[in-house]
Amino acid sequence: MRTRTRLRPRSVLAVPAMAGLVAGLLAGCSSSGKKAPDVPDKGVLVVTDNSAHPDQQVTLKDAEYAKVAGLADAAAAGKVNQALHAPLDWAVKWAGGTLTDDQKKECQGKSSIIQTKVRLGLRTDDLVSESNSIQMVPCYDGEGALPTVPVTVDVKAGKALTADDVFGSKGLEKDDLKKLWDALSGPKNDWKDCDLGELERKSFFPAKDKGDPMESPPSAGILFTDQGLEIIWSTTGTDCNNFTFTATYDKVKDLIDKNLYPRLLTAAGQK
Repeated sequence: MRTRTRLRPRSVLAVPAMAGLVAGLLAGCSSSGKKAPDVPDKGVLVVTDNSAHPDQQVTLKDAEYAKVAGLADAAAAGKVNQALHAPLDWAVKWAGGTLTDDQKKECQGKSSIIQTKVRLGLRTDDLVSESNSIQMVPCYDGEGALPTVPVTVDVKAGKALTADDVFGSKGLEKDDLKKLWDALSGPKNDWKDCDLGELERKSFFPAKDKGDPMESPPSAGILFTDQGLEIIWSTTGTDCNNFTFTATYDKVKDLIDKNLYPRLLTAAGQK
């Protein structure tokens, strides 16, 4: 039986490849605001952040994140794009906030390097869903891994969707979680070997584990793609910390909020 180990971040998670067409369209765009001539002014873009954060002893290097460009509502645009950038903001704070006194001394004059890779899911004028796989090369000698963090935003409402928005405020009770688990396909034998137990409501929300200095993103993240729903279990640590389970939309129809479900089908081109 393998056990989950939570250590300081270091090792690199596997990153799904981004669609070649999107990569080609978006090459050259960066957080500086400069963009290549062929980058569109509207729609979902993948841009990069190369900012330095000396107070956290962290530097972002070609760190990808999704951005919705061309929204008429400036306030909604700000909230949406803040939510899409949030995994990078968390990674910077985590990397700096978890440094021990000895590690701070070891890192004098150096920064940990964080890179992220975006995987785009649904992306329409209504909904955008994506995940950020976070990689880190620490400025100290250590081991560990940072998670893959999915984000889904309601573009028109100008907010990120929570698990309650997806499943309803009572949709993560034990019986419904059992139905969700039964509907999912994926490495369930590996999950069992890791002795991770059953999915719990708390797994779908940010939490601070015992001994952690700050909250982490939900262990069970939600990604929507053209094919269906993905539950991405991803945590800091070195073992039993990265699983992806999938289900077609029809298999989870009765579990997803009744107002959200038709919007997902429309965004996926299934309605």
